[in-house]
Amino acid sequence: MKFKIFNLSGWYILLILLSGWFVTSSVIQPLLHFSFQQTGFYSGWEFLGNYSSYPGGIADYLAGFISQFFAFNTLGSFLIVAVASLQGFIALNILKRFSGELKFRFTAFALIFLFGILVLCDYRYPYYASIRLLLAFLFTWRFSVINFRSPKASLMAWPVLAVLLFYLASGSSLFVFALSSAIIAVVQNKQRIWLSVIPIFLAVSALILYTGYKFLFQITLKNLYGITMVKPPEQLAYTPGILIYAYYAVFPLILLIVWIYLRFRRTETVLEAAPAGKSKKSEMPVAKIRFYKKDLFSVSIQLIVFGLLGYFLLNKYHDTAKKKLITIEYLAENEQWADLLKYSKTIDKYDFRVNFQVNRAHAHLGDLSEHLFSYPQLLGVSGLFIDPTTMLGSSFVPTSDLYFDLGFMGESQRWAFEAETLLPNSPRILKRLVMINLVKRKYQLAGQFLKVLDKNLLCRDWVSKYSKYVSDTTLAASDQLIAEKRRFSPRTELYNVGTLQGLKLLLETNLDNRMAYDYLLSFFILDTQFPEFIEYLKYYSHFNLKKMPRSWEETLAIYIMKTKAFPSFVTQETISKNCLQQFTEFNKVVRSYKNDLPAAQSILHRDYGETFWYYLLYLNPKVTNVLKTKTDVR
Repeated sequence: MKFKIFNLSGWYILLILLSGWFVTSSVIQPLLHFSFQQTGFYSGWEFLGNYSSYPGGIADYLAGFISQFFAFNTLGSFLIVAVASLQGFIALNILKRFSGELKFRFTAFALIFLFGILVLCDYRYPYYASIRLLLAFLFTWRFSVINFRSPKASLMAWPVLAVLLFYLASGSSLFVFALSSAIIAVVQNKQRIWLSVIPIFLAVSALILYTGYKFLFQITLKNLYGITMVKPPEQLAYTPGILIYAYYAVFPLILLIVWIYLRFRRTETVLEAAPAGKSKKSEMPVAKIRFYKKDLFSVSIQLIVFGLLGYFLLNKYHDTAKKKLITIEYLAENEQWADLLKYSKTIDKYDFRVNFQVNRAHAHLGDLSEHLFSYPQLLGVSGLFIDPTTMLGSSFVPTSDLYFDLGFMGESQRWAFEAETLLPNSPRILKRLVMINLVKRKYQLAGQFLKVLDKNLLCRDWVSKYSKYVSDTTLAASDQLIAEKRRFSPRTELYNVGTLQGLKLLLETNLDNRMAYDYLLSFFILDTQFPEFIEYLKYYSHFNLKKMPRSWEETLAIYIMKTKAFPSFVTQETISKNCLQQFTEFNKVVRSYKNDLPAAQSILHRDYGETFWYYLLYLNPKVTNVLKTKTDVR
């Protein structure tokens, strides 16, 4: 009978493990955690030494080792499920040790497992919080084993376990261990005197933390007591919420409920009538079918409730909008430009980061000028280059990438160093610094960054490739990307020259830099600088264009209407008749509404929403004042 019931619970547990892996892999996607947090794990004592100097550092080091494999979505999902399920199985083992086969053991496992998965709905979640809690579970299990064999020995072992756990996993895990082990001691040792261990264990834990803070470690009390650590600068810091508090509280709460349940439970045992002359040893429980059916119903109800609860919490706490923004950044990081453009159409609300990356995608695909207004340019030139005065920390790396794309190594390096202060040890940033220094022919500095990257397991192949460029400096010139950036990079090191002057400098350096040319003309268009647009538009013939891109045509049409004259370089082939006809129709619509622009907006948006003309009247920040009034369009 017990075997059947256990087998049923086992199958249900297997079902939620598979479901948890599927949700983690397809909905949460660990590779987005890896990309967003820029996880970097390095071997060697120098790296480990940074983690051994504070309580919880060892758990953080282990978490770094594990979370680097989040770069592989399937493997990362397996590791997350493995850690969450291990916590659940440890809890089941502890519960079975002092309470037997409880009917709600499935719920106990499921709750711990559920919160172990759900905390990752926040893409800033530091995975070390899960590893620290796992250590608390392991130490609690060890205490329960010792206490089961010898209560007196467990009291002597507890301080040793507490101090060791404090160093390995810090204060929050210590308090989980203290409360959990105290409840276990009370349950396993039924004398009332054991109730005193609860305040004693908690008081000793507080003393251990204060001693460590006062005499041993240079760390704030907030970081000692907190579940997560706050390190300046705090722009990218994780903010603990109800999920992580529930995750840390669920096991002690389960133990508390079991304690109360066992205290007030009344056992009803149905025994067969023992035949005369038989001893009490022959008394056996009657295994009636109705009990099995009752347990089948009970466990099935638990599964249904767990499924509904998991679905509700996943919908509530998994921010799909934020995930989409992170996915956009992931696609940009991996230069999947066509996929990025396709995915951006699933994001309904305007976001300046999407605007920025959509512009980059079109530029890399060579059609920025053709599709400049396919995405609403609500911030004007601040959608091309993020305004440094309003830039978020998460924008440092993309900004560095854009300047590298354009060939401006000085500015790319500046923003890479800014990003490094927020995301230390980021492999992506270190790779960017290696490439910048190879372009600048600073081989020794590139070699220093490569030495660091060589200690990262996932970067070995990349390091092997570019280390050859340092040992044999002639090889870099044959690398297509490096050779191109060397041609495009200004020969004079300049910093903070300004976006517009920087683009002009890039074209003065090499007019073949088509990406810089597209960005410069787009800058003039979005900022409605018509004279400078015309001044640089005359160079379009250098690129042997058979047809002028759409945004250039539409801007040129406005200029011709304003000046009532054609620029000298404009021929009949320069601007298409179709463009002029559309502009005429656009003006007819405006006049039909007697120049009442608000009244004409809906019809103009339907037919001309992706044109410069519509942008000029309705989306231009100079018209909307969105930048001056600081309206939140993000």
